[in-house]
Amino acid sequence: RAGLAAPPAAPPAAASHPATEPDLAGHLTAEEVVTPAGRCLVATHRYPPDEARGGRPLAATLAVQGAAVAACSRDPRLADFDFARAAFLDTETSGLAGGAGTFAFMVGVGTFEAEGYVVRQVFMRSPAEERALLHVVSELLARCNGLVTFNGRSFDAPLLNTRYALQRQPSPLADLLHLDLLPAARQRWRLRLPSCALGALEQDILAMQRSQADVPGWLIPSIYQEYARSQGRPRPEVLEDMTRVFYHNREDIVSMAPLAALLCAPFSLTGAALPEASLPAADWLSLGRCYEELEWLETGEAAYRRALAGALPAELRSLALRRLGGLLKRQERRAEAAAVWHDWITSVPGPEVTPYEELAKHHEWQELDLAAARKWTLWGLHTARQLPPGPAREETLSSLQHRLERLERKLAERD
Repeated sequence: RAGLAAPPAAPPAAASHPATEPDLAGHLTAEEVVTPAGRCLVATHRYPPDEARGGRPLAATLAVQGAAVAACSRDPRLADFDFARAAFLDTETSGLAGGAGTFAFMVGVGTFEAEGYVVRQVFMRSPAEERALLHVVSELLARCNGLVTFNGRSFDAPLLNTRYALQRQPSPLADLLHLDLLPAARQRWRLRLPSCALGALEQDILAMQRSQADVPGWLIPSIYQEYARSQGRPRPEVLEDMTRVFYHNREDIVSMAPLAALLCAPFSLTGAALPEASLPAADWLSLGRCYEELEWLETGEAAYRRALAGALPAELRSLALRRLGGLLKRQERRAEAAAVWHDWITSVPGPEVTPYEELAKHHEWQELDLAAARKWTLWGLHTARQLPPGPAREETLSSLQHRLERLERKLAERD
């Protein structure tokens, strides 16, 4: 179809034939493939480009430009990232701790191809098939120049690199541009969501619900161990559990495509304007911090103000006012910053000393109003005494007391 990239290299060029394990292959519509490194299974699922996930067609991800990817990830190396030539990758492993003793018994790879979004799951029935699995994964990644994972920079990629090294094969991941969605997801949603795990984001952000065919990730290593012990003759319940593992892996790979598009969307305007979107106030606060890190100061300010116009709990309102006041101060817009600090004092209950300190500094050094600076310092001391006991309270009291003594000396000298 127009706008979709040519397919990557076929799973391997070697011949394939029906699996010798008809039960597992029948459940998965999988084939046994023969490679120069041995045999393994490959299950393939194709999704039309207009299939909706997370309220948008899967192919919408292809419209995301590399500049938005680089901004979203804060990684300028991804400015040339192209989802049409990227592989969405997820592994299922023999353990969750990593290390040289952990291996990937399944590697799922999703790519955009002429017929839509294609997910291929490469599976080894026993550790003896690892070389074949790695060979097939190398073939799948051969025509890709980008990699999309969820926590893959910390887990999947190092694990696969280790397995390739142990099998004395070159890793196909080494030269790929790598977009890890987990750090971006945490920056975007951790202020309002209790979890940024992929399954939680499917429900809370993409409004998707998996079927009962899913299986908790922590159970997957033990399910595979039980399958491997069956020596090709799994009991029906083990076979069903393995089918659920394939479903879990496949859904992870499909969900990453709309999630990547959603994460990158607010950065498509390169700082020119605030995105036209209806978002929770906490998300505007998170986006403001992202824009500020990118030095998109005007857009960051607009995002902070959008956050403050919404409903925020006291802790997040304090954070939004702190960030906005600091942003205005950086730009020498000190009178506007002072208005933000006044708003902070009057709109957020609790012993927060920062706005008093900032107003004391502002009046001492900008307004040259020592009496006002002394007043705000005294209010700051009064507020600091309400803080819980500890080193932070003592340090704050000491700093404010030092400021008060300096101001009183200045006032005495002036009189």
